Amino acid sequence: MNTFKKILATIAMTVMTSSAFAVANPSYEDVKSAIDNTLAKVEEAKAALDNGANNEAVIDLVTDARQLQKDIANNVLDLKRNQASNVLKQARSALQSNEPQSAKESLTDALNRYKEIKQLYASNH
Repeated sequence: MNTFKKILATIAMTVMTSSAFAVANPSYEDVKSAIDNTLAKVEEAKAALDNGANNEAVIDLVTDARQLQKDIANNVLDLKRNQASNVLKQARSALQSNEPQSAKESLTDALNRYKEIKQLYASNH
């Protein structure tokens, strides 16, 4: 009987916590805004690098872009978002290693990937 109560208590706790932490699906506008904000931050980072900004400033912009992209919550886009995030990570690593040419290439690649995400999302909605 004691085991039955433990199992019942575990099930009750699981139900309560899973419903308490349930997250609503983001709206179309939320996802679109996250894509636009991320794209703008990547463009800002690329422009800063092209204009000769110091690496630390560009690293901060890349880090901001990586944080913003986390709000792109859509099952169709998750794989592409993760791949683009990895490219941003490469850009940041290149900047930390003082390899501006590699960073520029990675930022250009990331920019293209986020533009593709934006087009893909727009075509599905």
